[in-house]
Amino acid sequence: MTSAASSSYVGKYREIVLAVAFFLVFDLAVLVLNFYISYQISEDALAINMAGRQRMLSQRMTKALLIVESDTVRGLPNVDALAEVKKTVSLFEATLNGFEHGAMVTGGDGKPIFLAGVNTPEGRNILAKADLLWRPYKALLAPLTSDVSYTPQQFYAAEVYARANNLKLLGLMNDLTTNLEKTANAKADLLRRVQTGGILLALLNFAFILFKFIRRLRQNDRIVEAAQRETSEILGTVKEGLFLLDGNLKIGSQYSQSLASVLGRSVQAGTDFRQVLREMVPEATALLACDYIELLFGARVKESLVGELNPLTAVEVAIPGQTGSAARRYLTLQFSRAMEEGKISHLLVTVFDVTAQIELERALAEAKEHAKAEIEIMLDLLKIDPATLNLFLKNAETTLLEINELLRSAGGTLNYRSTVNTIFRKIHTLKGEAASLDLEMFESLAHRFEVLLVDLRQKGEVSGDDLLALPFPLEEFLQRVSMVRDIITRLAAYHNAFSPDTDHDMFADNLTKLAQRVALDQGKAVQLTTDLELMKSLPQKTRSDLKDIVIQLLRNAVTHGIETGEVREERAKPAVGNISLSLKPAETGEYELTLRDDGRGLIPDEIRAQLIRSGAYKEEQLEEMNDRQLVMKIFEPGFSTAQKAGRDAGHGVGMDVVKHRIGQLGARLRITTQAHVYTQFSIHFLA
Repeated sequence: MTSAASSSYVGKYREIVLAVAFFLVFDLAVLVLNFYISYQISEDALAINMAGRQRMLSQRMTKALLIVESDTVRGLPNVDALAEVKKTVSLFEATLNGFEHGAMVTGGDGKPIFLAGVNTPEGRNILAKADLLWRPYKALLAPLTSDVSYTPQQFYAAEVYARANNLKLLGLMNDLTTNLEKTANAKADLLRRVQTGGILLALLNFAFILFKFIRRLRQNDRIVEAAQRETSEILGTVKEGLFLLDGNLKIGSQYSQSLASVLGRSVQAGTDFRQVLREMVPEATALLACDYIELLFGARVKESLVGELNPLTAVEVAIPGQTGSAARRYLTLQFSRAMEEGKISHLLVTVFDVTAQIELERALAEAKEHAKAEIEIMLDLLKIDPATLNLFLKNAETTLLEINELLRSAGGTLNYRSTVNTIFRKIHTLKGEAASLDLEMFESLAHRFEVLLVDLRQKGEVSGDDLLALPFPLEEFLQRVSMVRDIITRLAAYHNAFSPDTDHDMFADNLTKLAQRVALDQGKAVQLTTDLELMKSLPQKTRSDLKDIVIQLLRNAVTHGIETGEVREERAKPAVGNISLSLKPAETGEYELTLRDDGRGLIPDEIRAQLIRSGAYKEEQLEEMNDRQLVMKIFEPGFSTAQKAGRDAGHGVGMDVVKHRIGQLGARLRITTQAHVYTQFSIHFLA
């Protein structure tokens, strides 16, 4: 009886039993095949990583050779660089051998791994070409990687070969990487086809089983109820916000429990989604989002083609009732069509909170910028000897502390404009010193500080409250000075001792670089001739004042004096402007500092026109002045003939610094000029 019942039971559900058995066998076959192909793909991924490392190793070998050469020229020990050569040669050789024959190699984490040999015809051909390049290269590198001393000729031969064949070897490793990626992609495509076919067959098989169960057991109602319970469970446990949106942009009755917490506001069935958007995002973004949703409801619009137009991707959303960082959140809303009888019935909206991702991306971007800034600082510092740099940092710190003291004591005076002018002179002087040393970071900081000061100086009346914004950039400047001081302390061991007797030569070189840099920014060409031998005999304070004067006069000469190449050609002048700078003893027992340029000269009528345009003087006031008095107006704070402000001109403070320093020296200034011919500044002073 039992046997008969069992036979009848099996016969009744034979189709289902066979379908289940086929399903298990098929799934097992797909699983085995999937495991095998996945294993091959993992080996290909390892090979791709090793090929990528080969590219890096070829570059590291060449770089190490260049470092050895550089250290040898500078008389520095090159043990580390030679060790790098030996290490990279060993790794490259072992990995190349692994690609050719299969072998255990050292992985990226230093642990041994098995590298399968490349067996594709194209890959073998690439390896053969690489081997032809590598064997002579390895032979030339052998003296450098052995424990026996090598000769300069052996090193030169290796370096010449590296320069000639490094790019070729790198290209072959790139080709190998590409070939391995192509092989891996082909296997991945095969895996996807297997998985897709398996899923399709599994779905068909499942559909067959489901159909049989529904037909035989007639439990449609129970299945529907189970599906409803599952939907409720999903909506109750899913972390993302889920809801349906109809054609009238009304929120459906079914939505996830987490929707309110993700959006940061309560929602109800039937709520107009447009109103929710207006509360979350700016009006313009809300309008764009509504237009996008209308596109998705259009039957002729392909959903895949308009996905990139979604304006609600990583959008910043205001959260009511919150303060600080919690008041802002970043959300991404994805829209998918829900079809019913071939027509679009609803849009399924999924809301993701991507705040953590955005903050991480920003933190990474800030970290990259910070790292880039530090690298640029290091490169700038390596160009300057420690003595000159330490002197600049000392002067910068002193100047910034003086500015800080001016700001602290400004509350006791009503002449805030005078305080602004004094700070402007000090910052512009500091900016000039930074520019002369090609310290772009400090020049940029000073320039940003000047922009704030320009805004204050252009105000009709300056109050104490206007100065409250200045301590923040001042504090940043001081922090950068402290940071650089710490860096040069660590770099001091890599610099040679600097002799004070060569300070004037270094200063002259820096002036030449400054002139070339300013000329390049202005689209001009200049040639600077210097004779500053006597500067080393002057007292330190006098040298410091003279340097400030020279820097400002030089920038002024390049920016305002020297014409562009086109203008100079029209005036039958050489295309390259000439500026001469000299310090010589005068017959009166004084010293004479002279700066002369063959530029456009100082033209009183143009100075008068600029003074009227600036509003500083009325026309009738200027009519009473002679040409000499007009020319001397270039030293007034705020005066500039530049068309627009930049880091080298336009703020009207450079010549004010010159006037201030000449006064500190107790010197006499003489200006001679001829329109479109030359301008010469002569400063007479006692040491």
